[in-house]
Amino acid sequence: MDEFNPTLSGGEQGDVDLQNGADAGAKGEGQGEQPGADSAGQQMRQFNTAIAAARRRAEKDTEERMRLQTDDDIKNLRIPNPAKPGSYFTSKKDLEDYSSALRRAEAEKRAKAEGRSAEDVLEDDEDRAFIRAQRAEAKKAEEAKQKKAERDKFIGEDIDDFSRRYPNVDIAALDTNPAFRKFVGTRYGKEHLADLYGDFVALVGEATASAAAKSDDRQARSTGHGSGGGGGTITAAQRAALKEWNEDHPEMQMTEKEFLER
Repeated sequence: MDEFNPTLSGGEQGDVDLQNGADAGAKGEGQGEQPGADSAGQQMRQFNTAIAAARRRAEKDTEERMRLQTDDDIKNLRIPNPAKPGSYFTSKKDLEDYSSALRRAEAEKRAKAEGRSAEDVLEDDEDRAFIRAQRAEAKKAEEAKQKKAERDKFIGEDIDDFSRRYPNVDIAALDTNPAFRKFVGTRYGKEHLADLYGDFVALVGEATASAAAKSDDRQARSTGHGSGGGGGTITAAQRAALKEWNEDHPEMQMTEKEFLER
């Protein structure tokens, strides 16, 4: 970890700089100046410089390891090198050199046929490649824009459809309910929300689905226990069922009144 030590990372020059900083601090103390702040600032700058240098070395080391790994992979593939019969490509540079030589040879052939220089042909090829890349990028951006527009349209129409089919359901509470989101899984955002909610109701029942779609403020007022302000008489069996529900679904707890009104 020497690269994180300002003295070691700077080599001899770093030693000199640090020593000069120490000498300057000592002189400042003798002259009644403010050596503490100056020394601390200098040390911090040296430390930041050392960290930046260490980061650059780390990035360079990573690039070198990746290059060596790529070269090793190419070598192991044993791809014949047409430019050197009987030999194989051993590195990425070999492939790049061969590709460059091949383009050059093709350019010279075309240049001779067209009465132009190979440099002109290569430049034209580069211009065409650049234009193709620009067009591809523009097409990609347009497709992304179109996809977003279609997505926004789907969401808007889906919300309208859900509100029409389930006018008494809090769509915001349902959308953020963990039990519902777990149920729909990867279907969310791909199928209509009303259809997903219908499947949810069919599986867990109306009471559970309704509890999942309760707004947060209503849940905040719910205690999960007690009579809830006198909503009728609850039987022992119902109370046991309510207790089991609240234990299994702490995020959708109901009061006895809510349980009776479900």
